[in-house]
Amino acid sequence: MKFQGIKPYIQCNNYSVDVALRYLESTIGDYIEEMGLELEPDFQRGQVWTEQQQELYIEHLLREGVSGLDIYFNHTKWQNTVGNGDGWFVCVDGLQRLTACLKFIRNQIKAFGHFYNEFQDKIPMMIRLSFHVNNLQTRKEVLEWYLQMNSGGTVHSQEELARVAGLLAAES
Repeated sequence: MKFQGIKPYIQCNNYSVDVALRYLESTIGDYIEEMGLELEPDFQRGQVWTEQQQELYIEHLLREGVSGLDIYFNHTKWQNTVGNGDGWFVCVDGLQRLTACLKFIRNQIKAFGHFYNEFQDKIPMMIRLSFHVNNLQTRKEVLEWYLQMNSGGTVHSQEELARVAGLLAAES
């Protein structure tokens, strides 16, 4: 075997943007309203983090943690979309993290024993997520990308992975 013979993963498009946590809800809202973002497409595993896991993640962010900031989306017409209904825009990886952040901003979970609206100052701009938007053109490519990202060290059950593999097989 040669290293050069190893097939690389599907690469992410070079578009990325940092979104400060204080602007997360409005940014996601705009993506949903203006471009039809689906946060939970059928291949996503749904909401699996416990409230404690969500709160610990928020505390990690507020302590300026640097891992787990990346959220991956795909939009089939990202580079030339004209609006809602034009292309397919989905969350591919990061739903649990995104959900935790939105729940914190909406005062549904606490960090350090306090709801978001109980903090006396604004959340610092450096507390942010990094959005990466790929522009894969087919559902098959998106499902392959999802499986590549979630078949390694990320904790997904074999049942969850098999379900998405079944969706991928149906696309072939």
